[in-house]
Amino acid sequence: MKAGGFLTMAMALCMAVSVKAQEKMTLMPAWMPQSQFAGYYVALEKGFYADENIDLTIEHMGVNSSKPGIERIGSGEVDIIISHPIQALMARDYGLKVKNVLQVTQNTGIMIVSHKKLDGPQSLNGQSIGRWKSGFSEICEICCLNNNLDVKWVPFLNGINLFMSGAIDATVVMKYNEYYSLVEAMGSIDPENVLWFADCGYDIPEDGLYVTEEYLAGHRDLVERFCRASMKGWNYCVEHKEECVDIVMDYMEKVGVKTNRYHQTVMLDGMIELLRNRETGRIDYASIPQDKYDKLVRDLLKAHYIETPVSYSEFSK
Repeated sequence: MKAGGFLTMAMALCMAVSVKAQEKMTLMPAWMPQSQFAGYYVALEKGFYADENIDLTIEHMGVNSSKPGIERIGSGEVDIIISHPIQALMARDYGLKVKNVLQVTQNTGIMIVSHKKLDGPQSLNGQSIGRWKSGFSEICEICCLNNNLDVKWVPFLNGINLFMSGAIDATVVMKYNEYYSLVEAMGSIDPENVLWFADCGYDIPEDGLYVTEEYLAGHRDLVERFCRASMKGWNYCVEHKEECVDIVMDYMEKVGVKTNRYHQTVMLDGMIELLRNRETGRIDYASIPQDKYDKLVRDLLKAHYIETPVSYSEFSK
């Protein structure tokens, strides 16, 4: 056989080995497709997961499944999920041993917007406040509990309609999502009508990546490669915002989720703001500081969201 033939065979063999080496993974974000998860779409589109020999599928609640990621990771239907520390700790209390393998956001974006002026948590006393039915507003309830406030919580699925209609006094919002929806609808929001939980001693980092202890034990290298590609995706978002919004918009259109470019742009800006470590000013994907973690566990125990404490080493990789 000629040298060229050997070379062609060798190249084909290398390609076959490369394809075979790709390992399948399924990621499930915490909600419908949007810029909140831009880093993962970008890492998939730009080939960062493929570079790590990962064949990734992304499935969303509300598009691919009616069950949240916590349930699906417990049954082995998905491999890795995006969730918040509170949901992860509550899952552990139910017996699902999930572990934080990468803390992506470094701060909280949870706020309360009121029709009235707000001056600290005490000014919420006596108000009716909308919160998400699906969870993720527990830190607001913990803050009110710790300040002995009498608050009427009104659950809603999503959106701003209850607040806009005047049916409730105030509403829980995410800075990078519903807050901007309110700004679009109202034109502006008086800063005095906003309460930031980050400024009230509850700056708990939110979006992180979680796997089960069992999955991590058998796939540690795969998980580390996944985290590396995901960080690369988010870093790319910081440097190429317009391109990344294009990718998000295309992804949302393909799965039939309606949106507009302005909202996805400000959401991406808001997410990038939350990526930045307040202590260092850098985007460093640092683990939750242990003092914040220990306070969170104490607060969850006091509010009976969990019944058994979870050590820092049990929670974080």
